Amino acid sequence: SRDAMAGEKGIHASVSGMAWTNSSQQGGSGPSGTTVLTHTDLIYNGKWWAIGAFAQFDKQGANETDTGIGPKLELHWSVFYLEGGWAAIMQRSFTDRSIAKQTGSAWVIGTGVPVPLGRGASSGGTPGAGAFFMQYSYKYRVQFIEKQDSVLLSDPIIQRDGYPLFGLGYRF
Repeated sequence: SRDAMAGEKGIHASVSGMAWTNSSQQGGSGPSGTTVLTHTDLIYNGKWWAIGAFAQFDKQGANETDTGIGPKLELHWSVFYLEGGWAAIMQRSFTDRSIAKQTGSAWVIGTGVPVPLGRGASSGGTPGAGAFFMQYSYKYRVQFIEKQDSVLLSDPIIQRDGYPLFGLGYRF
């Protein structure tokens, strides 16, 4: 019988991305142009869980760059997964205003499915060892900006984003 949980133990790495055009304003001009977000995972898979780290690089227009790095946890069911991560290191840098950078933390939750390429599927339909896979996911991120140019803000800035990602991974 087919195992209802996700498959084999092991390590996988994946890189996903998305691109949108955007424009925003705050007291004048703000970031505008193309938003390109990349999300990279390095994960150790158990039978129905996974633990590891993620990194995000989010280029918003020509003048703003957000980065985030932290640990994450995944729960697997069949070919699907749910994930949660905490970007303990989160920074937003600007090139078009007197503010040089803002720092804080972020939470990321998401769901997705890895689709094995070729004959790389395990018995449960997930990517097996030595297999490349396509990864489709949707993530929701909440960023908490607590400092601006190393000065603590009286009220944090809270930004919420939801976005689809498409990427490529490899199961070692």
